[in-house]
Amino acid sequence: MKNILEWVRSNKALNDFVKKNRDILIKVAAVTGVIVVAFFVVTIKGSSQEVVKIDDKQTSTETASQGIYVDIGGEVKEPKLAKLEEGSRVEDAITAAGGLTADADLTSINRAAFVEDGEKIYIPSLSSGGGGDGAECADSTGKININTADSAQLQELTGIGPVTAESIINYREENGRFKAVEDIKDVSGIGDKTYEKFKDDISV
Repeated sequence: MKNILEWVRSNKALNDFVKKNRDILIKVAAVTGVIVVAFFVVTIKGSSQEVVKIDDKQTSTETASQGIYVDIGGEVKEPKLAKLEEGSRVEDAITAAGGLTADADLTSINRAAFVEDGEKIYIPSLSSGGGGDGAECADSTGKININTADSAQLQELTGIGPVTAESIINYREENGRFKAVEDIKDVSGIGDKTYEKFKDDISV
């Protein structure tokens, strides 16, 4: 290194060139430094984004694979705790349980209804006294399940007529299952006074 510096100092032509072009050389060195720094910043940033994208994809896959569980019994061929995908319907749970038996009574079952994690689905039997007239509900408490009841069953509730019953069904189809019994007040035509008349006779 010492020899090189002595050679540079002894080289008059090189010294003259450096003195005359000092400003230009400084600018070139600065630009070169900026380019090198920018290159490393872009490279590191790109690597970080790639890792984040991979992690997001893995998280999404893990969430989707979790699914939901429902307990389906009664007149199905294989009563079981069934694992379903998010957004599944009662019909999907029936399929997972091997389908219906010959004695299944679907009068009070809405196969298009969405199911939730931890839900109990019971398919009644024709021989259990339901008779197919719509008077029975699948709810073991004797209450009318507002998530599965058809129009005739809903009209058994005090203050609910054909128009309001259809409004309940339409709301259910557009917005999914009721989370709580009081959510039925979100249906057009059902206010607090009407709700008070039948709140003790419904379930979700």
